[in-house]
Amino acid sequence: METHHNDTPLNRIARMEAEITAALADRDLASDADERSDGHHHPAEAASDAELRERQLQDTLRMRKQLERLARARQAIAAGTYGICVDCGAPIPEGRLHAIPDAERCVSCQSIAARRR
Repeated sequence: METHHNDTPLNRIARMEAEITAALADRDLASDADERSDGHHHPAEAASDAELRERQLQDTLRMRKQLERLARARQAIAAGTYGICVDCGAPIPEGRLHAIPDAERCVSCQSIAARRR
């Protein structure tokens, strides 16, 4: 991601939201085009298409979840709690927030949360 002069957390969040929203819109257009095209009749092509659709669905769900996290980050900025770990209450390092503007946890708590999943 390129660095911008006025690179506040809110600006980084807005850029990420715009990128994800554009990617989702592109997917919707591609999906509409796929539905209008002729279907494949060979079983191997159908299986390949099903795998592709499954990956696209997973990507779409991942992007929608990230949009939800970005919305929570906006709410945290408005509430004055942005940059504070939701689990332990410790400050989230600036470098982590710069790299991941929607981070809700410090590295330590995030690794614990990831192991629980």
